[in-house]
Amino acid sequence: MTWPGPIELGRGVVVPAGTAAPVPWHGASRLRVDDDVVAEPGTTVDALHRAWATRSPVVVELAVDPAAIRQPVDHAVEPWVAGAEFEPWLDRLHFLVWANNYDVRSGQPVWWWARKAAAHGAVEADQADVILPDGTPAWIDGGPRSALLTTGAAVVHTDTVDAGQLDPIPPPVAPGIELDPEQRSAVGHDAGPARVVAPAGSGKTRVLTERLRHLIADRGYETAGLLAVAYNKEAQREMAARTRQGGARIQTLNAWGYQLVTRILGRRPEVVEERAARAIVEGLVPRPVRRVNTDPFARYLEGLSLIRLGLRPPQQVEDSFGDVPGLAAAFGPYRAELAQRRIIDFDEQIYLAVERLLADGALRRQLQSEHRHLLVDEFQDLTPAHVLLIRLLSCPAYDVYAVGDDDQTIYSHVGADPRFLVDFDRYFPGASHHALAVNYRCPAVVTRAAAKLLVYNEVRVAKDIRPGREVSTAGDGLELRPHPLAAGAATVVKVVEGWLAGGHRPEEMAVLTRVQSLLLGPHLALRSA
Repeated sequence: MTWPGPIELGRGVVVPAGTAAPVPWHGASRLRVDDDVVAEPGTTVDALHRAWATRSPVVVELAVDPAAIRQPVDHAVEPWVAGAEFEPWLDRLHFLVWANNYDVRSGQPVWWWARKAAAHGAVEADQADVILPDGTPAWIDGGPRSALLTTGAAVVHTDTVDAGQLDPIPPPVAPGIELDPEQRSAVGHDAGPARVVAPAGSGKTRVLTERLRHLIADRGYETAGLLAVAYNKEAQREMAARTRQGGARIQTLNAWGYQLVTRILGRRPEVVEERAARAIVEGLVPRPVRRVNTDPFARYLEGLSLIRLGLRPPQQVEDSFGDVPGLAAAFGPYRAELAQRRIIDFDEQIYLAVERLLADGALRRQLQSEHRHLLVDEFQDLTPAHVLLIRLLSCPAYDVYAVGDDDQTIYSHVGADPRFLVDFDRYFPGASHHALAVNYRCPAVVTRAAAKLLVYNEVRVAKDIRPGREVSTAGDGLELRPHPLAAGAATVVKVVEGWLAGGHRPEEMAVLTRVQSLLLGPHLALRSA
């Protein structure tokens, strides 16, 4: 074995407590892992993660029994208590101590990844780390997966070794379809987590699907550790239709959650509709006062969603709603009733998966190996439960490629928050940022008007949105008609009557409002016209 290896690999070293670092690491940062760190690992883990992500050599002084950080930890905590920011610190600490560091505790350097590669047919050698079965010398790289090449030897990533393979990282290849410069930069992102802000019409799905193809076909990523997550079934079908790579996993959030729950339970539970959930709720809460044109139990179902997807405390939700007495007390019995009947509802696909992943450290470690690289669509519409699920399974490297537009959050009623995209680095440390800026869909006048309006959003990523060269520049793409507050419905009627008089068909028209309740006025006015 040749050590310390090429400088571009950025390898560190693990030494016993009180031992000087080998000469090649005399100038490297030194971090001690002792009982105090195991009890409060946050600061040390953050420092180790920065060193690993930037390939900065580090000396780790290991002053505890390695089993103290190797043993998976079970977290007996409700997901709504844990929150989206929950950190499985020891999962990360164990990984970061050993991922890209030599072990010299015995006095002689050991590169454990070479030993693992030898189990799959490589041979440990003095040249590089190993000799591959075809005679090629190779380094086994434990840093962030990237298109990394070294002189005189191939590079095999540890993900590949963990998958039981020895395929070297292929030479860099540019994305294979026509893309604009910003799209190309996003698709070709090299290593680590990434946030891609993609305004309407900027080619979001094109970038996401090409990124998936690029990782598999051009970068040699193993499909067993790669997952693309679409927000709904329609988006999943579109991604699947555009991606022809064999073995690519593309799932909706809830299909992913259901698959996890099925594996956890060892059976395929029935997913019940709202009517069955309502019947259970009716037996657990005080009988509400009936009011005309209202559904008193709908609010309870909304509350249950906000607790489980928004990770809000049950009592807080009950108090904030004001019309759901007994909701907090019914939350536990409701879930217990689902379990007793061996059924789940829609939200339980996510909440139960998160709950079990928190509670079972060994299961969490096992499933993390299948989720090393996640591509996630519509990130701005993820709830805290979705983000926690993604973080638990993408841990410890947090290699998440998130695409979304913070100006298009539409599921805030169940806890979706654009801050997950705006503050992406807080949840996925060391992330790179990419921005798509060209709207290829809308006339120029619409794009410019939208850009002016969106700057008033209080929580957003500052962005430059501009029209594409090939879209219409005519001035008739957008017309603004100010009106008195009480005349909105009447104004809609006048516009529709003008369109009809101009020869347009009713099926070519649509009335859109910010929220559903605002549709009632135009609806009644149009019926009466």
